[in-house]
Amino acid sequence: MINFSFVFLLTIALFVGLHEAKCRKNTVTFQNKLGKSHSTLEVHCKSKDDDLGVHLVKFNGHAYKFRFGDNSFIRTKWDCVLRKGPKMEYVQGFRAYTGGFVRKCGESYIWIAKDDGIYLSRNGKLMAQKLDWSKKKK
Repeated sequence: MINFSFVFLLTIALFVGLHEAKCRKNTVTFQNKLGKSHSTLEVHCKSKDDDLGVHLVKFNGHAYKFRFGDNSFIRTKWDCVLRKGPKMEYVQGFRAYTGGFVRKCGESYIWIAKDDGIYLSRNGKLMAQKLDWSKKKK
């Protein structure tokens, strides 16, 4: 019985290890397309284990992106807060990425901030508006 358990665990470990070696990292990207206001976009993302800090994305400037590997046994989740406006008074907090029970490889999530809302393009599929901006109460 011990030999069977050892062989089974070794087989699982080898399978996960081989899958890890071939698995490309996932990417979450934020673009600023705030055309009317030309406002700077503030991005702050964190997971259970990592806080990426605050990043500022200028209108039509370089996008902010980060790459990561999914956890094999615990679903990877990235929560983000976006802010815009002269006093960063418009805000939206949301889950920007949720891993599956099966590890995802090479996923691409592009969040695009526009004046009328926040759009998502996933793995090259067309954008769809996902979220509206909320004005922060004073």
